[in-house]
Amino acid sequence: MNQVQSPRSGLGPPWHVVHVIGALRTGGAEKQLVNYLEASDRSAFRHTVLCLTERGEMADLVTALDIPVKVQRVRLRNLPRDLTALARWFRDENVAVVHTHMFSAAMWGRLAGLKAQVPVLVTTEHGKENWKKWWQSRLDRWLSGHTFRHIAVSGDVREIRMHRDGVPAARIVVVPNGVPIPGQVGDQAARNRVRREFGLAQNQPVMGSVGRMIAAKGYPVLLEALALARREIHELHWLQIGDGPDREDLKAQAAAMGLSGNITFAGRRTDIGDLLETMDVWVMSSIREGLPVALLEAMAAGKPIVATRVGGIPDAVEHRVSALLAEEGDPASLAQAIVRLFQDPELAAKLSAAARARASAAYSISAVADQIESIYRDGINA
Repeated sequence: MNQVQSPRSGLGPPWHVVHVIGALRTGGAEKQLVNYLEASDRSAFRHTVLCLTERGEMADLVTALDIPVKVQRVRLRNLPRDLTALARWFRDENVAVVHTHMFSAAMWGRLAGLKAQVPVLVTTEHGKENWKKWWQSRLDRWLSGHTFRHIAVSGDVREIRMHRDGVPAARIVVVPNGVPIPGQVGDQAARNRVRREFGLAQNQPVMGSVGRMIAAKGYPVLLEALALARREIHELHWLQIGDGPDREDLKAQAAAMGLSGNITFAGRRTDIGDLLETMDVWVMSSIREGLPVALLEAMAAGKPIVATRVGGIPDAVEHRVSALLAEEGDPASLAQAIVRLFQDPELAAKLSAAARARASAAYSISAVADQIESIYRDGINA
């Protein structure tokens, strides 16, 4: 299975790019893909999203862009048959670029792309993937030698993939996640509407977070930080947006601590912009991250930010310049930063303005889309 690096007869603009992903479930990688597709150059590229397990609740956002979402389920026990079917579909669809997202999809998509002699294979490294077994690491290392470019979402991810996984430096580039930059922020009507929905007083202090409820996000630590911060900010309420396997455990922990009435678990939402408007301070308590899309959205919305100093977060925001950074797993550090932003509105305003300026300069989705499509063009023309 040899990758062909030159343009092939029958392939031409708009080049067909297939994004291979497990499913379009709510998550940072999936949201980044949707953001890119919204900003993509449709005159040069046409896109299909290929899901390997199910459509997922974000699929409707993609089809609303007139981009097809195809589901082709695969199983390891059916590897030869399913791989052949994927490769046949790539050939039938004259695919010029296979762009994969996250490990399982990256394995299937690149193997099928090689079998189909797709000209360009690209994979985005959304995180560190510390969980991989020996055979997965060995397969990934072999596939790296046949991948035109790895896109790392942060310098931290790039360094890990090079030094731990042996990705050649020339094949891996940093292209950060990107988000739309709102023209204006401070929508009072949206703030009032969301607060009425959740039964929050208009002047009640609200800290907010956005993300899947999984261990990597460190929400039990944020719960402890809430308890500590409420000693100073007595009416403080936590608005959590997102769902996940740890939701019920966290709710039970909140009840045991007597904090159930001080937290709103809002679940999955699509109106993130309106929800951000109602938050006075935005908090991220993660213990592991790549470059979180939720953080970039908070920056673009001009929110005062408290976040942990992990992964690509310090690449995006600078301590005491555009955010307050706390130590991971340290509820006292988080609580201290949260309280400070509520008690020092001048500092909060300064940090939020700097964060929004940083998002506009470095993380605009239009600029990120240009970088991604430059990689596609380089591969097609190689």
